[in-house]
Amino acid sequence: SLTEIQKKAIPVINRRKNCILVAPTGSGKTEAAVIPIFSLLKESNLPSKSIRAIYVTPLRALNNDVFRRIIDYANKMGLEVQIRHGDTTQKARRRLLSDPPDILITTPESLGVLLTNQKLLELLKTLEWIIVDEVHELISNERGTHLSLSLERLENISSKPVVRIGLSATISNVDEAARFVSGIDRVCAVLV
Repeated sequence: SLTEIQKKAIPVINRRKNCILVAPTGSGKTEAAVIPIFSLLKESNLPSKSIRAIYVTPLRALNNDVFRRIIDYANKMGLEVQIRHGDTTQKARRRLLSDPPDILITTPESLGVLLTNQKLLELLKTLEWIIVDEVHELISNERGTHLSLSLERLENISSKPVVRIGLSATISNVDEAARFVSGIDRVCAVLV
């Protein structure tokens, strides 16, 4: 059965609304975000060979953990997931460009680097979804500032409306976190 945060989040995400999910660790926030997104990606019938969702985590170790958690969901939907961070091999980096995934898991720093690659920018023109995990780790530091700029760049690159979803276990100011996730002038639902 669905957890409380999943019951609240899935209908909002299905309506393609920016939102931040605030719930304790282990409450199913990741699944609340990725399962409806994966379903919508599968239903969209867009041609493959482009990155349609980006999942940002603050740590490489968390990239790998998220990958292990979502790969089965993605495979069942016929979607591909890849990871890109500072330790990604050259072979995997080339594969990202030649055979791009539907979903890319990355760190804020690696995302900034990716946005300097002209070939990759072409692959981001159909981007529809951005998930930012561990918002509380990023909101009030330089890494978060750089991520905010990258998120705005992604908005400008994509030819589609981009939906942003934030995930956080604890956060003191949810309104500030919502603005961080969605950008200053965009509406963001707060789901607690």
